[in-house]
Amino acid sequence: LLESSFAQFQADRAVVGLARQVRKAETALEGYSDAIACDRGDFMEYAGLRRALSEREASMSKRRKSDSRDAAVESLSRLRIGDVIDVPAGRWAGVAVVVDPGVGSVRDGPRPLVVTLDRQARRLSTVDFPVSVEPLMRMKIPRSFNPRNPQQRRDLAALLRDRRRDLPGLDGQRARGPRERSPVHDDPEVRRLRQALADHPCHTCEERETHARWAERYLKLQRETATMRRRIEQRTNTIARQFDRVCEVLEDLEYLHDGRVTPAGQSLSRIYSEHDLVAAECLRRSIWEGLEPPALAAALSALVYESRNPDDADRPRVPGGAVRRVLAEMVSIWSELDAVEREHRLSFLREPDLGFAWAAYRWAGGASLEDVLDDVDLAPGDFVRWVKQLLDLTEQIADAAGHSSLRVSAREAVHAMRRGVVAYSAEVEADVATYEAELLD
Repeated sequence: LLESSFAQFQADRAVVGLARQVRKAETALEGYSDAIACDRGDFMEYAGLRRALSEREASMSKRRKSDSRDAAVESLSRLRIGDVIDVPAGRWAGVAVVVDPGVGSVRDGPRPLVVTLDRQARRLSTVDFPVSVEPLMRMKIPRSFNPRNPQQRRDLAALLRDRRRDLPGLDGQRARGPRERSPVHDDPEVRRLRQALADHPCHTCEERETHARWAERYLKLQRETATMRRRIEQRTNTIARQFDRVCEVLEDLEYLHDGRVTPAGQSLSRIYSEHDLVAAECLRRSIWEGLEPPALAAALSALVYESRNPDDADRPRVPGGAVRRVLAEMVSIWSELDAVEREHRLSFLREPDLGFAWAAYRWAGGASLEDVLDDVDLAPGDFVRWVKQLLDLTEQIADAAGHSSLRVSAREAVHAMRRGVVAYSAEVEADVATYEAELLD
């Protein structure tokens, strides 16, 4: 029933666009399937093998690059002043001599300072070393060497050129070792997938690559469609799921038992308030019993009033004695219920607001409107509005309290608050409603 309700329709309206995209994608997938069809065999199976091979090779390549970088960092950390190295990549690739190992940076890795053959002093990084590097030879660097001194750099570069002639394979060109065989070729899984591709009947199809392109489009669109379906699933039936969570909370608090309303639940059903659960718990624990009408009005005001700027408001003035104790218990009860709600991924209850307690206490105690407004920062219209909401809740509490002293106290509080401008505004509203009804007739 809830899944078909208007409230659920409003909640689901946001997914209409997604559902339209899913239907469009499903139509496109059917067309892709026709383009993929191969008379040699199941091309989607063949496409799956190709994708698995591609992902395996990419994974191994990424791992190899990571291993190479780790090896390069390790080799850089072993460099010493005077080591002659062959920088493998970057703008300053070529033979250079280390004048500062630069191993102090933990975050960026070693950053050696080198002097190149063209008399440049440059601070290198791991980007310049995609592979590990080993010293080709060593040179003696004077202790007084200053890399900022052009003359000293010139002399060191000249010495480096002279020593470079002693290095085999670097006379006129940089040394290059044999190219390392990629471990991808030796991976058993890669070999198995390649063999499976070669043995597949679709491998010999003349339109294999055309089918493969359509298969790639199909798989990509299929993934996107699955993502959209998950988003739709998360957004639909939210009302029903939330209702189930509310029922779980009520079961935990014993307002429901095996789907049936308990006596405590009957009492809860008589309260229509944002803080109905807090009010029901207060009733069940009898924390309002024995309160005088003004004190009861002050306590109940915390369940209806809401400050406009609760974060910026000063600490509210509250009556002392029993009222202060009861308000503290109400906040404690709210905290317990809030924890229960959070366990079930709900958050309905806001913290009780004590900002109207003093005004309610004074008004229910017989103080004049002028005296009450002098004590609180409220406009007369706002005051009347909050008192009328407080009257509604107090009447509900009287109805839910059964035959107890609390019912008597609640009714006395209603009588004490329904006076003056509050009573007059209610009469005006009633007259307006009657007049509008007559106009409609």
